[in-house]
Amino acid sequence: MEDNKNTTNTDAQAVDSKGGDGTGANTGTTDTKETTQETVTMSKVDYDKAIQSAEDKVRGKMSKEIRDLQAKIKELSPVEKTQAEIDVENRLAALEASEKAVAERERKIAVQEKLSANGLDKTLADYIKDDVDVDKLSTLVEDIVKSRMKANGYVPSDHSSDDKVTPEEFKKWSYSKKEKFAQEHPESYKRLMGKK
Repeated sequence: MEDNKNTTNTDAQAVDSKGGDGTGANTGTTDTKETTQETVTMSKVDYDKAIQSAEDKVRGKMSKEIRDLQAKIKELSPVEKTQAEIDVENRLAALEASEKAVAERERKIAVQEKLSANGLDKTLADYIKDDVDVDKLSTLVEDIVKSRMKANGYVPSDHSSDDKVTPEEFKKWSYSKKEKFAQEHPESYKRLMGKK
């Protein structure tokens, strides 16, 4: 057996105990483990088969990992779409936007009609939500306006019920009463004097 070769299998811990350059320099740790060496005798063909087997295992493992990673890349990468698919999606998006706009206009018109029916301005439709109760809103606005008119409304100061004084009654009054009435109600005095 001329192809017999002696191979030495060195324990991995022996390599670790040496320095990075393999000179066996002391790294500052005290490792007391002994290295074991095993001598195996085999033919060159058996040696080549063992190497080939180890290479095949590594190659198989790496090719499986590569296939898995490529599958993951395909899964995560965006799918290329055809021009027809892109056109269909664009048409769908435009159609949905158009339908949304039409629905919004119909809602606004319905709210404007409700506002008009309740005596409110149609422009309020831009500022209220879809689910608002227009009848309650109308009642609320009317109540607010009425309460403000009561509190801050215009009440004429020189308006009195002097219209109840008839010209006949005015003639019967004394001169001092007529003079006082003329100072307090000059318009009514002129009216009554003109009818004499």
